[in-house]
Amino acid sequence: MNTGDVFLDVFDQAPRRELDPGEVLIHAGETAADVFNVIDGMLMVSRIGMDGRRQVLGFLFPDNFVGLTATECYFFTVEAVTQTVVANRSREVLDQRLAGDPVAERAFVAMVFRVMENLVDLTYSLGQRTARERLAVFVLYLRHRYRLSAAVPDDNTRLLEIELPMSRTDIADFLGLKKETVSRSFGQLEAAGLIRRNGSQRLQILDIEALRALAGVDDFASPARLEST
Repeated sequence: MNTGDVFLDVFDQAPRRELDPGEVLIHAGETAADVFNVIDGMLMVSRIGMDGRRQVLGFLFPDNFVGLTATECYFFTVEAVTQTVVANRSREVLDQRLAGDPVAERAFVAMVFRVMENLVDLTYSLGQRTARERLAVFVLYLRHRYRLSAAVPDDNTRLLEIELPMSRTDIADFLGLKKETVSRSFGQLEAAGLIRRNGSQRLQILDIEALRALAGVDDFASPARLEST
């Protein structure tokens, strides 16, 4: 848990729910009665347009919070990518926690701002980039999320092994690409000596600096990003 996110103590002793891969936690359109905190595993947030096309909005890791909206209904769908455990509380319990503690309320507002900043950062990082560059950004994005989840230094060798539990279709819908383009781009990164694929759900980063150069951004693990993430 981010040491500043004191409001997450609302989930201490909260009921827990186990989800199988592919199981939906939140359905878009449902009454937004509950909020959740990821204890273990990975969730995926998505939204489907009127034309039926899906956009994956992000992936959630342990200690990520989800479920609060400004409206009475959820406008997004959240499903498990892996075997996942979440803690849940009602919105009413969270509202009472924040109303009764100005420190917790400020921490919650700061978390909301961080989420907004992260979304802007990700949009910038993916915009106006080729398919191969977008995939490089995605690998760095996952590396950073794993780094925060594991609470290890940026130079920890564990961060060179990246789990890819999501499907190629999930990655494609996140990056705005076709599934075939994602598979081809993985091959291009491997041929360039930047990564090595170890099966379909794991890769090894071979040249982190070249990967950052290809992505064209000072990646998510930069000191400035870590201070506010």
